[in-house]
Amino acid sequence: MKPMMASKLSKLPLGMKAALLGIVLMLAIAPSQPVPVHAQQQPVVATWMWNTFSIWTDRANTLDALQRNGITLLFLQIDTDIPADIYRSFLAEAAQRGIEVHALDGAPDWVLPRSSAKLYQFIDWVKTFNARALPAEQFRGIHLDVEPHVLPEWYADQDAVIGLLMDTISGFVEEVKSDSALITGASLPVWLDAFNVRDGYGGRTTLSDRLIRQLDQTTLMAYRNSTENILTSVSKELDEAEKAGKPVIVGVETLNNYEPDTSFYDKGRAELNAALSTVVAASAGKASFAGYAVHEFSSWLTLRD
Repeated sequence: MKPMMASKLSKLPLGMKAALLGIVLMLAIAPSQPVPVHAQQQPVVATWMWNTFSIWTDRANTLDALQRNGITLLFLQIDTDIPADIYRSFLAEAAQRGIEVHALDGAPDWVLPRSSAKLYQFIDWVKTFNARALPAEQFRGIHLDVEPHVLPEWYADQDAVIGLLMDTISGFVEEVKSDSALITGASLPVWLDAFNVRDGYGGRTTLSDRLIRQLDQTTLMAYRNSTENILTSVSKELDEAEKAGKPVIVGVETLNNYEPDTSFYDKGRAELNAALSTVVAASAGKASFAGYAVHEFSSWLTLRD
């Protein structure tokens, strides 16, 4: 589990409105098929970085470690106490090394009305930052991590919290896409397929399917420490994503979370690497499989060999 953190609608320009209208018209006459997921030559290798201060205090070694571990996608938690020029320098050098960086933030209570403003403040921070940065210095996406199942409200009224989660993801995507081309992504548990919800079109579907269809990219928290259990836990979501034409990244855990059979913390790097290789090989035939992610970067680095 991640640490707890605290991290407007803009009017579209006339030209963008016209462009969007054209897209809508094209979609109206096009067949109603999902956009296919294009197979990647190499799977994405992603990680979450919660210790953002390392990009300030130890940037060179941090980038070297990311590159040495083959990272191509970094979910970087946003700490607004870090000066913007530190982010700009880090993002520019990361881009030179072939590492795409998405701004990361979230907390379980962001789904609650009393805290939802934090989500929009986060989005606004990223958009404002990008507007003041050169293209090579910009974030390419926004990654949301809200896990409301740890809230007491989840146990008091689960249906209500699920509704709030759906509203949160919808609002997140709508606000990000209102005036940007940023990739919308989120970390989701693998068991959301157990919940039957409204699909937004008058029917019913799984909660995982509804959220996957809304996001540009989904990272599934397949926190299991055996290959068989990892693959079983994501099987349905990969099928749902394939039908929706959306990419999925399979995430594994290396933190000592004190939950049995969920982390590679006590198994070590060799077993982690073997499991990830098997997951990649077994999932290569799925168009929705985009790669894997390791949670989280500092604990990954300290795994025993």
